[in-house]
Amino acid sequence: MEVNSVSSATSASQTFASNTASAAGKTSTSLDSNQFMQILMAQLTHQNPLEPMDSNEMMNQFSQLNSLQELRDIHTAMDKVSVSNQTTYLASLIGKTIKANRSDGKILEGVVDGVLADKDNPQIRIGTELVDLADVIEIKGE
Repeated sequence: MEVNSVSSATSASQTFASNTASAAGKTSTSLDSNQFMQILMAQLTHQNPLEPMDSNEMMNQFSQLNSLQELRDIHTAMDKVSVSNQTTYLASLIGKTIKANRSDGKILEGVVDGVLADKDNPQIRIGTELVDLADVIEIKGE
């Protein structure tokens, strides 16, 4: 009888692992709270009744899950603050004269007409040309 519970727990773990692997291709490789709860329920369902799961260990797992969720929330909030700061900085460059390296190796100098506040690749517009913020080498006051 104990062999059956071990084999069913193993099959449940393998099923979960394959579901996690297929889901990882779609989203990420980290566990979310639903997946964690599925693992916990599988552990509780298939545990040995003579050696039940330690309640301290279970509370530690819940605490770790809660900490992970809080860290994710902080990360999301920090991303929003970072984008806001970057947008504010880019807006402050409008009307200023800058020098920037162009992709052809020449230096472009001109007054900033506008900005493109892309999170991953912020750009500055000088006339008809767009310059990556990382390529700016000098900023002069108005």
